[in-house]
Amino acid sequence: MKKKLLKKDYNEELEEIAESKRFEKEAQNLLLSMLYKVEIAYDDYKTTKREVPEKEEFIKEIVEIVKRNVREIQIAKPNSELEKILEKTRCKILEEEPENEYNNEQKVIFFPNEKVVLFSIVRAGLEKIRNNLKIEEKSIISLLEIGKCMSYSESIRDFNGFSWQALPKDIENIELNIIYTNLLFLLGRETLNNITCKNVEHLKKYINQDLYYKIEKIALKYYLSYDEKRKEKIEKAIEQDKIKLEKMKNQEKFIEEITKEKKELLGKIKEIDELINNPEDLRKRYLEENSKLPNEKKIFSISHYEEMLQTKRKKILNSIEEKNRLLNPIEYVKEKTEIENKIEYYNSIEIINVLEIQKDFLKEMIKKINNLSQKEDVLDVIYEIRYLKNLPIDEKGSIMKDKIDFKEIEKEAITKGIEQNLITPISNNKESDYELIKSIFDTKNIKLEELLIRLEIEDGKLKSEIYDGNILDSTNYITLQNGSNVRIRKTKKVKIFN
Repeated sequence: MKKKLLKKDYNEELEEIAESKRFEKEAQNLLLSMLYKVEIAYDDYKTTKREVPEKEEFIKEIVEIVKRNVREIQIAKPNSELEKILEKTRCKILEEEPENEYNNEQKVIFFPNEKVVLFSIVRAGLEKIRNNLKIEEKSIISLLEIGKCMSYSESIRDFNGFSWQALPKDIENIELNIIYTNLLFLLGRETLNNITCKNVEHLKKYINQDLYYKIEKIALKYYLSYDEKRKEKIEKAIEQDKIKLEKMKNQEKFIEEITKEKKELLGKIKEIDELINNPEDLRKRYLEENSKLPNEKKIFSISHYEEMLQTKRKKILNSIEEKNRLLNPIEYVKEKTEIENKIEYYNSIEIINVLEIQKDFLKEMIKKINNLSQKEDVLDVIYEIRYLKNLPIDEKGSIMKDKIDFKEIEKEAITKGIEQNLITPISNNKESDYELIKSIFDTKNIKLEELLIRLEIEDGKLKSEIYDGNILDSTNYITLQNGSNVRIRKTKKVKIFN
């Protein structure tokens, strides 16, 4: 009899759903294979990353998405037309009725790879981003949604039931992955999941303003990379702003030009008013302009032409009002400053450094550590620090600890762990204890609680050997400071975690 890995047989349920929706056999097999890999690798994934759902909750969510949100599945095979659709992404979600927020049925197209399948299914279950949001808000929601997809697919992307290995080439967006992971550890999964299109501004309540706007820039850079029309529109607007700013640098000449333009606009208002108040001239102008237009663009009637003139008049009045505003010295300075800030903001999007944001996150994480009072929470943070250090930061294979110094946050976590009786104190000196066990943050051993420490004197220095069972994992050396005493027996392996 086949052993079930879960209390409920979600494999059987998923198979029934796939058959009822008449998915192709290859698609059914990929879904079942994906679920099997999740079941095999999930325990290691949860142990390592911590801030994730329980296994059964996770798998139930995946099965529910297939049931509720996936209408059709198509597999993009190599050198096929579908492969061209996925030129930028490894999957595509095609909505049946994009404008209908209540219709969740979608077609999912993906490459035949279980990791991509899982990413695609999670993405199919996401909330639709509302059109009425500002582009910055859309960017934040997109970051949280794609971040969740990457986080979920990681359960089989980086874990196989035996080892943990994050490969940058398999991560959809390295920068977004870094930002989302930090938000996940700082705020928690429940908080992130509760931020939706309806309350996206709530994210500002949980983090400081400076950090929020840095995150916003990373999110916007990503969002615009996939919305070429919007990006082109913004770039054109920025170019116009640069031209305007250049003119505004010479205030006297700019005011002279604005005054001249205002005078021309007032002349146009006078001309329109004279036409509207003189029926004969209005009719003559109507016939004259209509004669120049092709049949499909003919103006229906004189009254319609008059309405068009009134609309044009309103636009000109708005423009005159804008000119008057800029002729006000206070408003002039305000406008110039706003344009400068806007240009600076969009220029900074291209050069924003995710590593600088990581430093900001670590400062916030240290504050979080200082407020912890439960040993279980301290253990979670120790795992999370280890996880952050191993996050890929570029396509070349560099990881976070290659570029960022984690010493301060590691010391805070170990000190808190000793205070909470989570970590066995080795000596009567906090600095010594840190130096002797700091390599726990670099081990790739899945379960930190299984690590052992062994001490001995070598060449006048105290040596700590960290073991995974009988396998030596790492070695540290320190020179004991005056007045320091070692509390655990030398040459005997003892647990690091109580």
